[in-house]
Amino acid sequence: MPEATQNQEQDQGLRTRITDAARALFLDHGYSKVSTSEIAEALGISKKTLYKEFENKEEILRACTLPRMKESAKVIDAIIADEGLAFPDKLQAVMSAIGFQYKRATPILMRDVCVHAPDVWKEIQAFKMKRFKKFGELLEEGIRQGVFRSDIPAEIILRTYTAAAENILNPQSLGELPCSAQEAFQSLVKILFEGIINEDSRADIEVATANHPVVKNSTVAISSHSHVSKTKRTSRA
Repeated sequence: MPEATQNQEQDQGLRTRITDAARALFLDHGYSKVSTSEIAEALGISKKTLYKEFENKEEILRACTLPRMKESAKVIDAIIADEGLAFPDKLQAVMSAIGFQYKRATPILMRDVCVHAPDVWKEIQAFKMKRFKKFGELLEEGIRQGVFRSDIPAEIILRTYTAAAENILNPQSLGELPCSAQEAFQSLVKILFEGIINEDSRADIEVATANHPVVKNSTVAISSHSHVSKTKRTSRA
């Protein structure tokens, strides 16, 4: 093996070790409370060696987060593009992949990065916004297959999801909620696809809104859609 190639592989191996060690420390202690000295010490290397690979701690954070987000995006894109996968299975796989991203993203860590590494945080948010648009393709496929309601434009559903995600999955909101980021995302998805009305209470809601034409029409549409969905589930069973 040429010496240049060998050195390049060794450098890449060291970068991977640094980002793996830093990621573990950031998750356990927070970004601002971990120093480059502690990262170097965890690996048994000098700070000089660490700074040969990364200019500063923010660059290490960027290497810890963005590449993994891009890898996850590739997985999700492959799922969405898989024409042989049944839509319910495809939807579940995509939601699971997105939910996994939030698994260890604690509100404290997210706020820490937002406050102490604002440039990296902006890059993360910009990347997420692009991914929201990709989610629109999944919604359109669901409408074409009759899984989702066709009387509501996909763009409205997408904007509703995007606005809710932006409002809930941010450091301040997550810090006020009695749940993890992953649980917050799962609840958001459940509300989006299943609604908040209990099936046993749906009839009572329809009666209560009978004297309000605008609300009544919306409730009737929801009720009709629910009946159609139940019929589809029954026929598939």
